[in-house]
Amino acid sequence: MSLVPQEQPVRLEIHSREPFADGHRFAGSGAYEAITATAHYSVDPRAPAHASITDLALAPRDSTGRVRFSGDVEIFRPVDGGRQRLFFDWGNRGNKRAVQYFCDAPHTNRPRTLADAGNGYLMRRGYTVVFGAWQGDLLPGAACCSTSRWRRTAESPYGA
Repeated sequence: MSLVPQEQPVRLEIHSREPFADGHRFAGSGAYEAITATAHYSVDPRAPAHASITDLALAPRDSTGRVRFSGDVEIFRPVDGGRQRLFFDWGNRGNKRAVQYFCDAPHTNRPRTLADAGNGYLMRRGYTVVFGAWQGDLLPGAACCSTSRWRRTAESPYGA
């Protein structure tokens, strides 16, 4: 029995698709698109791998006993498929840093222009770059990635 749960998003709700880097064609991989979406998840709070998640046992459950939540996702992908490589960025405090650090690019939480792509290192190598959210306590704005928070209930030891 594996301790790693085989969780995956239940649904990916796409909000927008637009050209990335002003439609620039990167050598070796071509043009990229930027996709903003919400990933909807369903996790088993009884899975051993989830035991360290704070307050997960207190979260409301659906009719199957699973906890549902959602999170922001932003994807930069080659329009023509690229090289089937993925670079996943769990940004601290919702910040999107992979392109900044790996492409020597300026920091922005809404990279869209050719200047925002820096030297294009990840794009020239055909990577799909995914920014995923993991924190639910971020204030809206600044284009940071955030997750939904489950609401505390009266049954929670912390109250409503």
